[in-house]
This record gives sequence, C-alpha cells and structure tokens, in this order.
Amino acid sequence: MSILKSLTGALSSYQRHLNEVLQLIASSDSVPLLVEYSRDGSGYVREAVLARCVALARPELLAVVAERLNDWVPQVRSAARTALVALLPFVPAPQLMAALPAILRLHSGGRGDYAAWLEEFEQILLQSVTVDDIRAAATGNDLQAARAAVHLLDKHALLEPAAVIELIVHRSDDIVLALHGADMCRRLPLAQREALYRVASHSHFGAVRTLAMRALLSTLGDDRLEIAIAALMDKQSSVRHTAAHYLVAQGFDVAAHYRGLLEQGDATVKRLQMSLIMLAALRDVASLELVQSFVHSAYPALRLTALSAWFKLAERDKDAIALTAMHDASPRVRKFAVQLVLRHGAYIPFSAILQQLAVSEDVVLVMQLAETNRWNWLECAARVCLQRGVEEARRLGLESAFVKWFASPQWLNNSDHEQRVFLLSEPVMSAFGQLLLPKQLALLRQELMR
Repeated sequence: MSILKSLTGALSSYQRHLNEVLQLIASSDSVPLLVEYSRDGSGYVREAVLARCVALARPELLAVVAERLNDWVPQVRSAARTALVALLPFVPAPQLMAALPAILRLHSGGRGDYAAWLEEFEQILLQSVTVDDIRAAATGNDLQAARAAVHLLDKHALLEPAAVIELIVHRSDDIVLALHGADMCRRLPLAQREALYRVASHSHFGAVRTLAMRALLSTLGDDRLEIAIAALMDKQSSVRHTAAHYLVAQGFDVAAHYRGLLEQGDATVKRLQMSLIMLAALRDVASLELVQSFVHSAYPALRLTALSAWFKLAERDKDAIALTAMHDASPRVRKFAVQLVLRHGAYIPFSAILQQLAVSEDVVLVMQLAETNRWNWLECAARVCLQRGVEEARRLGLESAFVKWFASPQWLNNSDHEQRVFLLSEPVMSAFGQLLLPKQLALLRQELMR
C-alpha cells in the first residue's frame, strides 16, 4: 500500500511540475527560455513550445521550429510542420533562406517520409520569397544556404539553366556548387555548353577543370590541340593526364614537349616538377638521363621529384636512388630513402648507414634505415649512446623505441660475431643498463651470448 501511495504521489508531483512548465511556456516571451524548453525530454513541453512560437510569430523563432521538424515524437514533428508554415509570412527572406538547409535536409535524414510535405512546403515557400531573394542566397557566403537556393532555382526552373550555371561555376569557395554548375552544362544546347565549359576550365577547383577539359576535348573544334597543350601545365594531375591522353591520340609527342620544358633555362621549379612527374607517368624511359640530371638541383623539392621520377622510370635502380637520397641535405629527401628501404625493399649497406649516423643530426631517421635488421638497429642505438651520450639517447626517444624492439614477436636476423662482441662490450652494456630494465638487459645479454 505504501508503494502505491509513493507512486501515486510521484506521479502527482510530476503532473504538477508539468502543468507549471506548460503554463510558463504559454505566457513566456523569452526566446532563450523557449529554446531551452524546445529540447526538453517531454514531448508535451516541446509541442507547447511550438504552439507558443506560432502565437508569438517572431522571426527568430523559425530556427526553434525547424529543429523540431525531425523530432523523435510523431505528434511533435507534425506540430513543427504546421508551425513552420504558419511562421513563413512573418520571416524576412534572408532568414528563410538561412533556415532552408535544415529543412531540406529532411530529404535524406528524416525520421519519416517527408517527400510529399517538402514538395508542398517548397511551393508555399516560393510564395514568400522572390527569385531575387533566392539568387542572392545562391551567391552568398552561407554555403549551405547557397546550395539550398541552387536546389530551388534548378528544381523549379526559376532561372534558365545557363543563368544558374553562371551564378555558381565561378565560385572558388565551394567545390560542390562549382561541380554542380559544370555538370549542369550537359543539359545546354551545344553553343551555350561550349562557352560555359570554357569558363569552367578555368575554375579554382581541379576537379571542375578536369570535368570541363574532358567535355571540351570530346567534341570537335579548331583550337582543341591548343587547349590540350596549355592544359599540360595545369597544377591538377587529372587535367594534365586528360590533355596528355587526348594529345597522344592525335599523334602529338607529349614526352618531347615535357623534355623541351625541362631543357629551358627559365622554367619555374613548379613547371620543372610537373614535367618530371609527367615523364615518369608516361613511362618515358628515353628521358631517364635528363630526369637524373635534376637529382643535384639546388632546390630540395626538385631533387625529391627527380628521385621519385627516377624510381618510377627505373625501379631496378632503387638501391642507388635510396643511397643518393640518404646523403641529401634535405630531411624531406632523406625521408624518401626510408620509404624506399621500408616499403620497396631498397638496400643500403649497413656500413654506409653507420657512416651517415656518425655525421647526421637526423639520428632517428638514419636509424629507420636499419629497421629491416633488428641487430643492425641495435648497433645503431649503441653507437648513438657512445657517440652522443645516454642523455641525448633519451632525448631522441630511444627508451620508448627499445620497448617496441623487445615487443617484436620474433628475434629476426642473427647478429654476426663481430657485432655480438661489440654489443656485449662493457661500454655498450653500461649504456644500455641506463636505458633498459634489468630484465630486458638480461634477456638481451642472453640472446647475444647464444
């Protein structure tokens, strides 16, 4: 009996609290309060907020209503749809357009089937805003609103397709809109399509330029060869490949064109890089000697590109390429040596690695070159301790590197006699004793003495 009374009392207390909240909402003019209660756990409270939004008819409440369109309670969703339509006449066009993305999102992320209601809503919306309002949103800084505005302009044929394309294909702040504009060109008559594809071929976005270039080169025209040759220097690789594929089909010597650019004395580093990359992509082995001549360029970026192109043209030379990269002055180029060793199986003699270790400030990177042989890596660690001191070894992170070394599932590669003698020497064991746990040091000594 006491439990029943307790439950009854609790329910009565909750009902009193709910009534108080509902009364507060019904008399409130506070937007922050309505925003707070619009996210309340009770569907009755959220529905009451929507009714109050309609009663107040204030533009700033549109966002509150829009947020409840996808509410988890069907009755609240229904109330939100009704409230949204009721508020439309009271909301300025810019605010309507700003709220539109959240509404149209129901096309893909709604809890119910909103298709029919959205169709009806869009028709009602078009009675509340002008085409100029929608055009302004389509060119505005709010990207989500711009996409929603283009959706309306295109779907409801409020402007000619060419006019919609003109609005968005120039945009350099939203690739989605720019791509949509370029894609819309397919619907146009041939003359209009050609003109707008030419505009799109100068887009800020490489993907848009690629789409436009493919379209232009797929049709006949007196200047197609000229367009394709100019595109060979586009910073987007897909544009360059599109142009190269077209030119090769026309019998144009693309590789000779890039070789000519490399041989010019006034070409920029960026143009030289693109030429090297494309010669490698074309697999033009005849250009190998020319490519190799840039390995000693004064510019690190150009040296790295040349080494990468050399590897693509002659993978059999990977050992020589890795050795060249290891000795480079640029950390970026030296990292390419590590990539060739660890990913592509290039071989650098351990003696060369030790020589580099003795003179390099990039100790960690040089040690990575020895990672394919765990005992060689250990010898590198020992030499770092002896040459630079244990404190410097700690600063370089060798303590944590040793944890990974011991965690390896197997003891790959055998150390040779000379290496074992060195690693078991008193100076090395003393240094390792400062970096390793006693159990680790004992295990290491045991393995070395086998």
